[in-house]
Amino acid sequence: MLSTKCQEQHLAYNFSMDKERKLKRLSGNLTKISEIIPSVKENLGLEKSLKIQALSELWPLITSFEVAKNSTPEYFDKEDNLVISVNSPTLTTELSMQKISILSKLKKATKDTDIKFKDVRFINKQLS
Repeated sequence: MLSTKCQEQHLAYNFSMDKERKLKRLSGNLTKISEIIPSVKENLGLEKSLKIQALSELWPLITSFEVAKNSTPEYFDKEDNLVISVNSPTLTTELSMQKISILSKLKKATKDTDIKFKDVRFINKQLS
């Protein structure tokens, strides 16, 4: 018969081995959440929505708070252009004339992000 100390060591060893086996079994089935999030965002269509939301928050800083009250980034079109909805034809014309400057500021503000677009388009649309 084993001494009490030997029994304790034997139990501790078995417990340790069982724990290791369980961890190996579990880790084989686990996926890091950081690996799942991109596909979930894409499958739910959240990726572009999150980018538009980020651009909407930048918009007043790119233009002005007054202009931002009457215009907002809306969506990315098929050609990967950022489409900006504008409340009035007059403001649409004004923004179109400032397009190069606005595009430059937007590109600079998003250069270290995953927000990519080719160009900017302005459309007349009543904002809600």
